[in-house]
Amino acid sequence: MLRVAVIILIVMLVYAGIYSLMSIIVPTVMMKSALTATTGKTIDNARSDGYLKALTVDQIKTGAFALATVASGFFVLFAAFRKAQKWAWYAFLVVGGIAWLNGLIITIATGDMMNMLFQIIGMVIFLVGLLLPIEVFFTKEEKKEA
Repeated sequence: MLRVAVIILIVMLVYAGIYSLMSIIVPTVMMKSALTATTGKTIDNARSDGYLKALTVDQIKTGAFALATVASGFFVLFAAFRKAQKWAWYAFLVVGGIAWLNGLIITIATGDMMNMLFQIIGMVIFLVGLLLPIEVFFTKEEKKEA
């Protein structure tokens, strides 16, 4: 189970990395749906009003932070999670939970359908990878004591 969960979490991290890179490389594509859902205006309105540059910079910064989180996730995954160290499970729970749940709540609140779909897919992959090996992480110490 642990090996399968590691593979699933690798898929999740690669998916999150691609999602992050899209925010860095094509920020306007990622912003288009959110901008329309939040303001009711198109990206062309933001371009003509001069706001697009500020929004683009902000989207790129968000993508860079997300990419750093993904890189950290790979370190935790290979250094500790695949060795069934309990702290790594909690690290994924807290960091992954904050990242995916926060994004999902915001996209639901704003009605941003495109990014909501991305968030739901990421959250499902994350939860499967995290919950699949739960027995490995939380029954291991009990067996040692017996």
